[in-house]
Amino acid sequence: MININANMIADMRRFNRFYTNILGVLDRHVLDSGYSFTEARVIIEIGLIEPCIANTLVESLKIDRSYMSRIIAKFCKEGFLVKENSTLDNRTNLIRLTPKGKEFYNQLNERSDEQILKLVQGLSEEEIKELHASMLLIQKKLDNLERIQNDTI
Repeated sequence: MININANMIADMRRFNRFYTNILGVLDRHVLDSGYSFTEARVIIEIGLIEPCIANTLVESLKIDRSYMSRIIAKFCKEGFLVKENSTLDNRTNLIRLTPKGKEFYNQLNERSDEQILKLVQGLSEEEIKELHASMLLIQKKLDNLERIQNDTI
């Protein structure tokens, strides 16, 4: 068993609360978009990997399938997404951004970039590099842990 004490756990949980508050993840509408964090993440993920299938989104975002289905249906109805039959497997629908969806995707990316710039605005170049390196280290450690856990399942 690893040696982690209650203070370390409390510090990690405090950091998570701190960072989610900074990013506004718990805000009703993230990045002044009118959409929830999860909905915005779906648009961003589709924009990064389109065309994609719902199962890929469920796995990468770790969202319940029925919730994902409702989000996709909502965005199709609002004109952000379109579903097309796959030429390789007619049981599979490919999901793509419409021109309206691409515009929204670009807006989310720009607002996210602006949010990060605003976040680090008062830091020196050296402090920004240190923060960046720390974030990459956290991501690397947690990615490695997730891979190990997935390999043992």
